[in-house]
Amino acid sequence: MAHCCKTPREYTKAKEAMFFYTDTADAPWTVIKSDCKKPARLNAMRYILHKLPNTSKSPEHIGRLDSLLVGRAQVVYERGEQNIPVP
Repeated sequence: MAHCCKTPREYTKAKEAMFFYTDTADAPWTVIKSDCKKPARLNAMRYILHKLPNTSKSPEHIGRLDSLLVGRAQVVYERGEQNIPVP
């Protein structure tokens, strides 16, 4: 099976193009950046719990979202990923 991306730079360009063409107001991407599964899963669960319309939820028990790691594709990318050098 052929891969679409041969280098990290090609992968990054393909990912950026995907977000650019598919991240819309009607169907936004929510990105959770992580290189460790446990924090990624916790942030994903926190994001969903914060979005649920439940008046009895306790935000202090859910925990705070890290806005550098969780958010819309363009926002998370702009705040963190542009500064990561791509070989």
